[in-house]
Amino acid sequence: MSHRTRIMNSVNYYPALKIIDAQKVYNEKFSDIPEPTFFKVVSRMTQEGSLKRISKGIYCKPKLGKYGVIMPSEKNILEYYLGEKGNKGVVIGYQLFNKYGLTTQISKVVTAYSSEITQQNKTVKNIKIQKANLNFDNRTIKMVELLEVLQEYMNIEDLNKKSLLSYLEKSISHYDEKILDKIMKSMNYKKHTIASLKTILDYYNVENSLSKYLNGTSRYNTINMEELHAITPKQ
Repeated sequence: MSHRTRIMNSVNYYPALKIIDAQKVYNEKFSDIPEPTFFKVVSRMTQEGSLKRISKGIYCKPKLGKYGVIMPSEKNILEYYLGEKGNKGVVIGYQLFNKYGLTTQISKVVTAYSSEITQQNKTVKNIKIQKANLNFDNRTIKMVELLEVLQEYMNIEDLNKKSLLSYLEKSISHYDEKILDKIMKSMNYKKHTIASLKTILDYYNVENSLSKYLNGTSRYNTINMEELHAITPKQ
């Protein structure tokens, strides 16, 4: 069987609109073929129309609709990078902040972490993906979301502080030190973010050993829980 036939047969197994990361496919299925040969076949298939290029290195089998060729939507792309069961990544940025009612502001650019990409960063249309070597189970996702909020809350436009307080009070129930240790080995969160997490946990008397990530002689710009409670009194 020729290299071209082998590659084409493999691609034919993909359903229409399914994201095809050419480098990932090559690494997993065709590393015995010279890389230039593989990408030459992919280029020829694109020219012939059996593949459509979405962005650099990212393709799909096109779908023909009533009004012409249909390309993958934002949902299709995110489903690939986050996993059909949502266990391969997590959306961050303004989509995350909006999800928890921290702001009504939205962004045209979607940002996410994913364990699916081979590079450190990837941009597909309006979606920016960063690599994270994590098993994204529900508790890990909740912890990453909390860390992202604590890292960025001072920069969130039109921040709803009442919603922020409510979010923090609910989120601490997901705190798991073993999961945090795994996250810290894979991702570089700033020390002021960890210091803010410690401040919140200490405020609610949640046992933790986050001091191991901090410099005992340094002062960090952390979230002020007393102030947050003062300006968002419970009704």
